[in-house]
Order: sequence, then C-alpha cells, then structure tokens
Amino acid sequence: MPPPALVELLCDVSRATVHYEVRDDRGRTMDTLKVVPDPEGGYLAVYHCGVGRGMFEVHVATSPDLATWTSRARLDAFASQPHILGLDDGGFLVAIEAGGAGTPPWLRLLDYPTRADLLAGTAARTFDAPHTLVPRRKYAEGTPNIYSASADRERIEVGFHYFRRGRVDRQGRGVLEGFSEWSATPEPYIDSALERWGVRGNVGGRDAFRWDGREYLLVEGQTEVHGWHTWRTYLYDVAEQSAWPLPILTHGGSAAIANPSVTLLDLPSGEPGLVVTAYLFHVGAATGEGGPMLFHRATGRPSAGA
Repeated sequence: MPPPALVELLCDVSRATVHYEVRDDRGRTMDTLKVVPDPEGGYLAVYHCGVGRGMFEVHVATSPDLATWTSRARLDAFASQPHILGLDDGGFLVAIEAGGAGTPPWLRLLDYPTRADLLAGTAARTFDAPHTLVPRRKYAEGTPNIYSASADRERIEVGFHYFRRGRVDRQGRGVLEGFSEWSATPEPYIDSALERWGVRGNVGGRDAFRWDGREYLLVEGQTEVHGWHTWRTYLYDVAEQSAWPLPILTHGGSAAIANPSVTLLDLPSGEPGLVVTAYLFHVGAATGEGGPMLFHRATGRPSAGA
C-alpha cells in the first residue's frame, strides 16, 4: 500500500491552495500544464491551448506565485501535451506530442541550452522520434514525459503512450542517444497494474517523482473505452509494479481527473512542498472546475530528494 501521508497530500484538494480553470495573462487556458522551478526565482510552466479545429499550440509561461502566469513564448505551433525537465546547467528539455487534428501524433524533443533560449522559444536542437511500436501513418505515439537526462543531454529517457492494436493507448518508454538514435519498448507492467483496477480504456499520460527514496508515477487511466467521464488518476509504485486509484477530492466533487503531473519544489511561502496539476474533463466536472487545475501544499520535508 502507498504511504497514507503521500496519498493525503495528493488527494485532499480542500486543504491545498488551489486554482481551477488556470489561464495565462492572455486568457488562454493552460491545459496539461507542467510546472518546474525557475532558476531565476519563481516558476515556469509549459502547456497547450486550443487554436481551433482540434489543433493546439505549446507555450511557456512564468509565474512568481503559482497563481498568475505570464505568457513568454510559443514553443510549437502544431503540438500538445508538453513536459519540461530543468537541468543542472540551467538549460531545459521539453517533450511534446507533435501533430494531431487528423495526423497521427509523434514524439518531439526540444533542447534549450539556457533559460533565455526557452523564454524566446528558440531550441538549439529538435528531434522527431520515428514510430517504433505502431505504424506511423495509422496510429499515435504521444503524451510524453521526460524521466531523466544525462548531464550532457546525450542520453534522455522518455515515457509515452502508443495506440496498441488500434484500440487503446498503452505505455512505452524510449531512449534517445546522442540526440539522434531512438529506441523504444512497451511497458506492459504499468498497463497491467492499472488493468487490475478495471482500466479497460486508455492508459495515457504519466509523471515521475521520488518520495521517501521510492520512485512513483502518477498515471491517468480510463475505465471505459471512449468514456471521457471515466478518466481517473492512479499512483504507481515503480519497485512493486503496483498501482492504486487516487481518490482526489475537489471542492465540487469533479470526477474525471486526468493528465496528472507533480513536482516537488519550494512554495511561494518558502516552505518545501509539492504542486500537482491535472485536467478536469468537463463531462465529469463540477461547475467552475472544468479544465486545467493546479494545487499546491506544504510537505514539511525538503523538496529535493524527498
């Protein structure tokens, strides 16, 4: 079983500082946002917003307080589902789901050597991953997260989903070597762990974090194929290869909670804490809660190496 204290931190939104329907200063919804510390103080987030006809753009924004967000740059014009990793040298890697709107998506990696490059939307290197688990012209590989990167950026490990047998999304992991050589394998043990809880639809986005020396994932799963109201978030223990549903409780009781991310960081108060983001599908959302949600809470322990 997962640590009760961790489950409570991840689930009891009523005891957190929470923002529903998160938007940037231009009024754009910050869908599927991922937050990381800004090396110059405050916070950075990558996110996507709709631009019509099933198309999305990926943007980056900054915030001093996790409440107000200033749009800084568009990172990609035909993409969605971004994830960002800050590196020790002050640079950033961003992974996105490129394509969509009728074009089977693929994975794209963007390398920003400096904060200035990121906020200008100027990547030094771009890599488009070939489909390796499903045919490129028919099925999707997308919704990435970045597990890790070597100091020189020459080895990057990425999680993603692939559209298995043209029916449902399932989990995969890829490795990018030298920003040019890509390989990928399925991760059926994550799928199986969620399937034990009745997940029969898609197993999609995930985010990794460490707690008490153990590696965990937050993973979204859908109990019914095509049932948007059945999206739920699960906690996955990497060592045990076991998962548990997270009974996330919003103020209005929204049910369909997906696209989870979590980051351990120092809060605006200076306390160590965590920030959780998710997307509340409108088909299961309470009034005023649909769309991107962000909440943060103090953990009472150092944010690094928690």
